[in-house]
Amino acid sequence: MTQEKQAVINTVMNYLDNYAKKNIENCMSAIVTSTPIMLFGTNDNEIFRSTEEIRAAFNRDFSAMDDIFWGTHRYLHVEVSPTLASIVIELSIAYTAIGQESPKDIETLFRYALTLVKEDQEWKICAGMASVPFATGTYTF
Repeated sequence: MTQEKQAVINTVMNYLDNYAKKNIENCMSAIVTSTPIMLFGTNDNEIFRSTEEIRAAFNRDFSAMDDIFWGTHRYLHVEVSPTLASIVIELSIAYTAIGQESPKDIETLFRYALTLVKEDQEWKICAGMASVPFATGTYTF
């Protein structure tokens, strides 16, 4: 694996680690500030085009989640050019849903497809989408 591919993986894994720690500022440090942003969350209304929208989403997530834990990735694919990178990753997430009558432990898979650009010689997330796959046979198109 090249040094640049490893740097992209490190950016994404640091972002996820800081998400698990509910550290908004460190999560935000992985997001680009000098180019446009477009991130899709798992809900149909989660379309983020600014750092303010992303920060607000983190606040919503962290007020509803505790004890966040990412599992080891199952699948990972990285492509890198000098100023643009793409990563696709699947890993499990476990957390306690809070803010309701009784807390509930949740465990599911997450899939991310992220685009990163170089900003001040560091890889930063500028675009992407998250998905939570359904179990086979639980939905139809």
